[in-house]
Amino acid sequence: MHRYSKVQTDLGDFRIACSPNGITAIRTAAETPQAFEKAYRKRFGIYPVRRDVPGAYKQALRRIVKGQETPSVPIDWSGFTPFQQKVLKTLLKVPAGKVQSYSWLARRAGFPKAARAVGNAMANNPIPFLIPCHRIVPASGGVGNYGLGKELKRKLLKLEGAVTE
Repeated sequence: MHRYSKVQTDLGDFRIACSPNGITAIRTAAETPQAFEKAYRKRFGIYPVRRDVPGAYKQALRRIVKGQETPSVPIDWSGFTPFQQKVLKTLLKVPAGKVQSYSWLARRAGFPKAARAVGNAMANNPIPFLIPCHRIVPASGGVGNYGLGKELKRKLLKLEGAVTE
């Protein structure tokens, strides 16, 4: 069963979803539960039910939005293409407080000419924060785009002690 619940954090309220295999999605709670369910079904082909998710998942989200070290929690990789899996699993190796460029991540993941495709993988990351796409920035400077807004990306990086600009 895929389920989700709302989680209050220091950076606002979010909805976190999971399958029996791990976390599948994190989205802002500014959208309605119905909008969340519809978007989830579009991505995963199933409607989640509103039920509590494991406390460890909620705690991991609360810790990371404080810039704290996060214990490892399972991620359900079944909704990702092999390319996305490779890129996002490589991204998990970028430590808190560090930033890397899209081209760096493309090279490190084994796709040296795919920086734009890496950017698309970041833009379609359904598990922001825990798959820390906020740590990837343009080589030309600045923080770049972020699905939850540039200001939130700046806050996350500042909380982690990263120097970006």
